[in-house]
Amino acid sequence: MNPMIAPRTLAGLWATILMFTLLGAPLRLAALEDDQEQPLYLEADSAELDEAKSVSVYTGNVLVKQGSMELRGDQVRVHHGPDRKPVRIIAIGAPATYRQQVGGEEKEVEAKALRMDYDRVKNELTLINQAVLTQGKDTFRNDRIVYDRTKSQVKAGTIAEGKERVKIMISPSSR
Repeated sequence: MNPMIAPRTLAGLWATILMFTLLGAPLRLAALEDDQEQPLYLEADSAELDEAKSVSVYTGNVLVKQGSMELRGDQVRVHHGPDRKPVRIIAIGAPATYRQQVGGEEKEVEAKALRMDYDRVKNELTLINQAVLTQGKDTFRNDRIVYDRTKSQVKAGTIAEGKERVKIMISPSSR
C-alpha cells in the first residue's frame, strides 16, 4: 500500500470501487430499467478493507443505494472475487432492510431481517432471523426466506432450510 495515501482517502477509494461494482449486473434483472444506469452510493460511519482476505467492511448506519434499490444495515461485509467485484454481501442490523422497485409492479419489494446474505452469482437474497418479505400486497414471515431476484420468486420454511412454520398473508386483488 502506498504510504502517501491517507487511510480516509483509501477508504473513500474502496467505497467508490464498491459503488461501481456492488450489484451492477444482477440489479438489471429485477430492478427498474433505469436503475442499472444510476450511480451507486455508499455511506457509512467507517470503512475497512482487508486485501489479503478480499473483504471490505462498512460499519455504522450503512446505506447502499442505486436507483430504486436501497440496502441499510448496522454493518455490511462485502466478499470480493479475484476481479474485485463483490461475490457475496452480508448485511447485519436490528434489522437490516432492503427495498427496490420492480418493473411492472406498483409497490416496492421490501425486506427486513437481522441478517441478509446476497449471493451475486445466484442473484438470491437470503433473509435470516426475524425475516419478513413483502412483495406487492403479500407478506411472508419466517426464520429464513430466500428471494430469487431474477425470477421474483420467494421460498420460505423447510424448502429454504428454515425451522419455523411459514406465515403468509395474501391480500385479495384490488382490481
